[in-house]
Amino acid sequence: MRRILVFAAAALVFAPAAHASGPCGVTVTANRGAAPLVVTFTASCSSGSYQWKFGDGEEGAGQSVQHVYGAGAWYPTLTTDLGSDAAAPVTAISLSLTAPTRARYGRWVTLRAHVTPRVPVTLRGRRFIAGKLRVRVLGTAPWAAEALGIRSNPVRILVQPKLVVRTVGNPTVGSRVRVIAALHPASAGTLAVPRVDTRRAHVAHVTVTSRPARGWARVSRTVALTIVQPNLALGAQGPSVWELERQLAALHYAVQVNGSFGDDDLEAVYAFQKVESLARTGTVDAALWSRLSRARTPSPRYGGDHVEVDKTRQVLFVVRGGRVALIVAVSTGATGNTPLGVWRVYRKVQGFDWVLYYPSYFLRGFAVHGYPDVPPYPASHGCVRIPMWVAQTVYAEIAYESAIYVYL
Repeated sequence: MRRILVFAAAALVFAPAAHASGPCGVTVTANRGAAPLVVTFTASCSSGSYQWKFGDGEEGAGQSVQHVYGAGAWYPTLTTDLGSDAAAPVTAISLSLTAPTRARYGRWVTLRAHVTPRVPVTLRGRRFIAGKLRVRVLGTAPWAAEALGIRSNPVRILVQPKLVVRTVGNPTVGSRVRVIAALHPASAGTLAVPRVDTRRAHVAHVTVTSRPARGWARVSRTVALTIVQPNLALGAQGPSVWELERQLAALHYAVQVNGSFGDDDLEAVYAFQKVESLARTGTVDAALWSRLSRARTPSPRYGGDHVEVDKTRQVLFVVRGGRVALIVAVSTGATGNTPLGVWRVYRKVQGFDWVLYYPSYFLRGFAVHGYPDVPPYPASHGCVRIPMWVAQTVYAEIAYESAIYVYL
């Protein structure tokens, strides 16, 4: 939707009386102004007849005449007994300005000027090109165009400020979470900021709304915040588990996002605790939630596409393009006999190979394989054990001849 505002007569600037040379001489009042423009013509000579042609197709008679001009550039003449006189040209200007009714703060919008006759139009010293001018909306001051001293009525744009909302605090049951919101610019109004209910585990929808100052639009923003039960263990279910799984998956830990704390969650929590140097409990408490909220995906030791096995932290990294794409909890040799070095996968078996599930062999009988028991410490005969549920996924990521780095 657009709106067009045309100048008001009170805003006009009139030109002084103009005189024309010639046999008779003609005085013209207000020969430039806003259309409709009332002009008085007076002949300064004595003649038996005065015949006026106003230039717009209309005519008049008499020593002094008055005529109303529509928008345009006109060239009136007078014929008397003494001959013909050219009166001063008349310019009657129609000027209007079009603008969007609403715009975001700091954005660029296009103003459109419509003027008759075709004379230069400016706004704050800048000239319209082909009737258009791009301006940046940084406030609510009105916009007004100008053409030969004639100003359009002001056009106002309802400005939508930028609203930034963030939360501070650990979103666990019983904790304090603050909502911090800011308007840009601050003069755009005041904010109504609600409190976050942390009395129970749920998804809190927090809506911040502005009370706009004059000329500014009302804005609001809603953020969803999952308030989680701080203590989780095997068998737990509900929104807290969903959030735990969501955050672990976002960090590329191998986990199934289903809202049920199963073996996959247990092993993912183990992997997270190993990477973050936390106690390997397999349970979730407030301290783990706090660490999870500020954790980052770990960096691999080597670049390119490969697999890394960190014996110290007992985790496996699937690395793609020099970034960790998947983190899996492992259990390596109980006696420390899982060989260190960089190895190449030379044999792969789909399904079971004796008790090894989907093994990828990298040195003699040493392999990365699925196994029912993957404790958070070294416990294998020397292979790299991974959880059964993720074994096929890891198997598909390890191609023949791909590198496996094993290090402390």
